[in-house]
Amino acid sequence: MEYSFTNVWGQSWGMYKKSWLMLTAGVVIYLVASIPTQISNLAQNGLLFGQQKNPDQPAWSAISGGIGCFILIYSIFVLLPLLAGLIWMGLRAARGQTPMIGDILRGYRRFPTVLGVVVLMYILALIPVILALAVGGAIIFFGVGFEVFKDGVQQQDFDSFSKAALLGAGAWTFVCIIVMYWIGLRTSFSLLVAVDESISARGPLACIEMSWKMTRGRALSLLGLFITIGVMTLATLFACCLPVIGLGYPLALTMYGLAYNMLLNRDGFTDQYNNQFANPPTDAPS
Repeated sequence: MEYSFTNVWGQSWGMYKKSWLMLTAGVVIYLVASIPTQISNLAQNGLLFGQQKNPDQPAWSAISGGIGCFILIYSIFVLLPLLAGLIWMGLRAARGQTPMIGDILRGYRRFPTVLGVVVLMYILALIPVILALAVGGAIIFFGVGFEVFKDGVQQQDFDSFSKAALLGAGAWTFVCIIVMYWIGLRTSFSLLVAVDESISARGPLACIEMSWKMTRGRALSLLGLFITIGVMTLATLFACCLPVIGLGYPLALTMYGLAYNMLLNRDGFTDQYNNQFANPPTDAPS
């Protein structure tokens, strides 16, 4: 079926009903696995608050730093592979297959690729952020001068040229933010490509490339889809915790997998891409 916003919404409910129990189990496993990071975040925030009250306690800063390192390592080696496995379960449901509990460990089978994909996605997203800070800062420096901000900003401190510079810096920052979200949309299926067993692409860069090609011309439609999925998930969250665990998250996973599968199968895209990676040329004798 051809990808469209309405097709995803129309088909996802029936697929969700067939696999909701296993998807809910996967969501529960992931949420339970995330408990250590939530507790660590609370402890770290408590330590930072205590350090502000008693700045003469250097041990608190060291403990807070240790907790931060734990959160980073745990997120990389536990939560990231489980998240990859969870979206793989959603894709299996979208393909009419029956997800299994063991599927949530799928991310560990492709862990180097999964980690590389996430790192590349962050790097690509940081490029417009860095440009926003660098160019925007330069515009403010040459157009206004940072000394204006030292003792508090007053309206009379800005002449017409300074106001134009601030407006230009704000406009440039806004453009960079739009570019950052556009990059996020174009690479939104990279992690799913990394764990999809039907794809011959190997390596983080190949996964990014495939997601980029899949989403060509579909960025605005995907933006609308992801926004409505987010609204639906928040609605079930505000209703009660149980609906978001058994309905909101599993249905969102199914819709995400279904959108991916529709884009993957349009116009023979899968066959074209698999042919590119499945049989690389070799000069080795048989």
